[in-house]
Amino acid sequence: MLGPIVRPPCARTLADAIRRFASSTGQSTATINFNNDTQDALVNSLIKQELVRSPRVEAVLRALDRRDFTSTHMGIPAHVSYSDSQVPIGQGQSISAPSLHAICLGLLEGHVGPGAAVLDVGAGSGYLTACFSLLVGPAGRVAALERHERLVEQAGWALACSLSAHVGDMQPTHGSPGAQERDTHSSQPQQLGSQGVQRTGVSSGGRLVVRLHNVEMYHGNVLDDAALEAVGACGPFHAIHVGAAAREVPGGLLALLRPGGRMVLPLGPPVAMQALTVIDKAADGSISSSRVRDVKLPPLVPPNAERPL
Repeated sequence: MLGPIVRPPCARTLADAIRRFASSTGQSTATINFNNDTQDALVNSLIKQELVRSPRVEAVLRALDRRDFTSTHMGIPAHVSYSDSQVPIGQGQSISAPSLHAICLGLLEGHVGPGAAVLDVGAGSGYLTACFSLLVGPAGRVAALERHERLVEQAGWALACSLSAHVGDMQPTHGSPGAQERDTHSSQPQQLGSQGVQRTGVSSGGRLVVRLHNVEMYHGNVLDDAALEAVGACGPFHAIHVGAAAREVPGGLLALLRPGGRMVLPLGPPVAMQALTVIDKAADGSISSSRVRDVKLPPLVPPNAERPL
C-alpha cells in the first residue's frame, strides 16, 4: 500500500514562498489551490468558484496553457503554475492569479469580439495578450505594452508557442507604420524564432519589438508620451486592460478608448489595497465607472524612475 505523497522539498519551499508572496501583496490565500495539475483542472476550479461564466472565456482559458507562460529560468514547478496565485516571472514581476485573469476577461468579454482592437498595458508574461488574440480573431488587433525588455522577449516566445497551435504557421513580418523611421537603435529587424516572432529594435520610448499573427508587442512605458503614441497607432481601442495600479485613470489611455469601449484597471494608492475598476465610455464620450473588487497590484512607474541619475 502506498504511503502519503510527499512533495519534494524544493517544491514545498517554493509553494510556501508563493503563499508568503501572495499574502504580502494582498492576494487572499483562501482561493489558492495547489491541487491543480493541469490547465483543465485550473479552469474547472475557476468555474466552480463562478469566476468563469462565459463559454468564450472558458474556451480561451482551456486553449492557452498557463504553464507556457510561467516556464522561466526560475524553474517554476507545474503545480505552482496552475495554482490560483501570482507567480514570479522574473524582472521583479509576476503573472497575476488566474482568478484575476478570469475576472478581467469576463468584464471585457463583451468588448473583445471578432475584429475588435485591444490594448494590454503591462503585458508581463503575455498570457492575457494571448487570450485577447484568440478572442478578437484574425480580423482583430491586439497591442501590448511592457516596460521590461526581457519580459517582452520572453512573452514573445510564449506567444509564438501557444498561438501557433491555434492559428497555424505564422509568417514573420516586421515594423509598423513609421516604426523603422522612429527606431534609432537598428533599422534591420532581427529574427527571434521560426514561428513568426521578430525583434525590430528596442527603446524605452516605445518601439515595436514583437509582431506575430494579430499581436504587436511594444517595449515602453505607458506614462511615456512616445510609448503611448506608438501603441496609439493601433487604436482607438474597443477594450483596454491595465495590469498595474494608478491613482487615477491616465488621460492618455482614456483618449485611446473609443466611444462604446471599456477599460479595466486597478485604481488606488501604490502601497495599499486598490479597487479593480471598470471605466465605460458612452457613445457621446461621457465616462462612467464602477468598482468591482479589491486587489493589490504594483503601480505604474513614471518613466524618469527608470532612468539612471
